[in-house]
Amino acid sequence: MRSRYSQIATILALLFGSAHLTAISAQEGMPTEPDPIADSKSGAERGKSFYLINCQQCHDADGRALANIDFIAADLTAPDTWYYGTTPLHIFRSIKFGAGLEMPPFEDTLEDETIWQIVAHVLNIGPEETRPTKE
Repeated sequence: MRSRYSQIATILALLFGSAHLTAISAQEGMPTEPDPIADSKSGAERGKSFYLINCQQCHDADGRALANIDFIAADLTAPDTWYYGTTPLHIFRSIKFGAGLEMPPFEDTLEDETIWQIVAHVLNIGPEETRPTKE
């Protein structure tokens, strides 16, 4: 179940944007440093299967979110259009605690290691400069 603190963080993000979330990044269960998995090619490979199970329904298999007609999901291949930040920590937070009204939180269903693997996959399908570089 989402903590009251993470609900408040989501409301603040909606009202003020992701910049204010930096001030409350100490929310329960939120790491302060990215896991090395986020810059790992093997992490991205493992993350792809978790992404396909948990994320493709809204973001499509390729991450472009073009097929969803119910609402607009983020195009994960175009980080310059994201509202909630583009760093590995921002992506982790969006997956773990949700983002906006449509992106559900996965804190109760996915382990942190799995989320970091999804983060690596999301970075891997984005622009070349964001892709994981370590084996």
